[in-house]
Amino acid sequence: MSDELDITDIPAVKPAHAAAVFAPFGEPVTPDEVRQRLSNNLYIQLSENSEEVATAAISRAAIYVGAILRRLNIPYNLDDTIVREVVLINTVYELHIALGHEEAGREYRLKARDIILAAWGEYPDTDNAAPEKAPAAAVVRPKKKRGF
Repeated sequence: MSDELDITDIPAVKPAHAAAVFAPFGEPVTPDEVRQRLSNNLYIQLSENSEEVATAAISRAAIYVGAILRRLNIPYNLDDTIVREVVLINTVYELHIALGHEEAGREYRLKARDIILAAWGEYPDTDNAAPEKAPAAAVVRPKKKRGF
């Protein structure tokens, strides 16, 4: 006799949100598309003149954008002009950040956020995910008596 429970008769239901696959549809973004977005010199600097570096940045951007789209329940379709634009912008962000260009990178991230806000009306910001807490108590200072 086994100590394990038989689970063959327990029904399993897959949550609806799990049906959304975290893989984009459509034609993948290429290093050549990223190259076309930038001046030749900037592309060479950011990608270290390597398609592998650009491809890695595209992968990081695709994961980030996929997470945002999943939270917004938006289909991850790279043939959609807005989705593709957001991935491209985030790819340039990833290239900047990899070289330590935080300020330039931040501008691209903000641009992508603005496009997401304009297209879908919200942006899942993890910094603001938790509701603000009200103060637990107030401190009252006694008034000082004058002259004493």
